[in-house]
Amino acid sequence: SHNLESIDTTSMTHKLLLEVCMAAKYEGNSIDTHYPQHQRTNEDSPSQICTMLARSFADIGDIVRGKDLFYGNSKEKEKRDELETNLKTIFGKIHEKLKDKEGAETRYGSDTTNYYQLREDWWYANRATVWEAITCDVHGSDYFRQTCGDKETTATRVKDKCRCKDENGKKPGSNADQVPTYFDYVPQYLRWFEEWAEDFCRKKKKKLEKLEQQCRDYKQNLYCSGNGYDCTKTIYKKGKLVIGEHCTNCSVWCRLYES
Repeated sequence: SHNLESIDTTSMTHKLLLEVCMAAKYEGNSIDTHYPQHQRTNEDSPSQICTMLARSFADIGDIVRGKDLFYGNSKEKEKRDELETNLKTIFGKIHEKLKDKEGAETRYGSDTTNYYQLREDWWYANRATVWEAITCDVHGSDYFRQTCGDKETTATRVKDKCRCKDENGKKPGSNADQVPTYFDYVPQYLRWFEEWAEDFCRKKKKKLEKLEQQCRDYKQNLYCSGNGYDCTKTIYKKGKLVIGEHCTNCSVWCRLYES
């Protein structure tokens, strides 16, 4: 939303797509720049670069359509409110130009405040171009599942620039390729939940692996409880509690895991 926040409502009506694409390209470059560090520290994460781009693409779509739920702190909220006001003004001007078009009154006439239907149609018409912009500088990356093609049974993965291969004899790069994601039509709160759950499970897996290393090592006869007791010698029912010589680390990591 970096570029979107600077939209000038007095002259940007015809340049809206350009500004949205500039924002998408800026966001794509930012993700691509920081991605190598993410990949090094999160090799087991299913969210590789195409998925991360798809999430940002969907966020841009929500902003354009007036569906964005994120406001952040008071300063960020002020910027988002200003952006939403500017977008309403721009789509109001587009709405005004469309009022004499056949069918426009029926489709858009009832909404003269937020222009939700007009914004939805604008996004649908331009989403492929925005995807091209956000993936402009990306090369050789897979999307997380098969989404290219008209049928689920024959769908394939993207192989380059997070875009689907041309299937109809059209020239590559002509923007005729299918956008490989529909994240922009998944409710934002569900996308957030999925992202949170993925991050939670990834961190939990790493902590569990560390726990196993510190508490269970059968080659070294290490079998510790979370309280630091040696499970091979401790008999709880008889009140026999034996602190393991090498079980202190297990106790520490268990406390960290619980917190």
